[in-house]
Amino acid sequence: MGFLKKLFGGGEPREYVDKYGIYFYVRCDNCGTIVKVRADRQHDLNSTDDGYEWHKTIVDNRCFRRMETVVHFDRSYNVTNAELSGGTYVTEAEFNSGQ
Repeated sequence: MGFLKKLFGGGEPREYVDKYGIYFYVRCDNCGTIVKVRADRQHDLNSTDDGYEWHKTIVDNRCFRRMETVVHFDRSYNVTNAELSGGTYVTEAEFNSGQ
């Protein structure tokens, strides 16, 4: 029976941990909708001389206005600079509260 549990994943469910995702929360300047955006460390970041760079066009699901962002990271994936037009970065707590 232990073999079958290992094979089919029986037992206690494990919490999913996203090892490659970097999350941002953006409020649209036009309608106020907050959007959760994920950047994948493996596929979405472009390598630069001093770290990484991420370009993204974000669109919310209410007014569909475009928000353009460029985020710069160091080699440890810490944000060193973030530019955003058409929106404002907010915290995860603001996203969860729906403000």
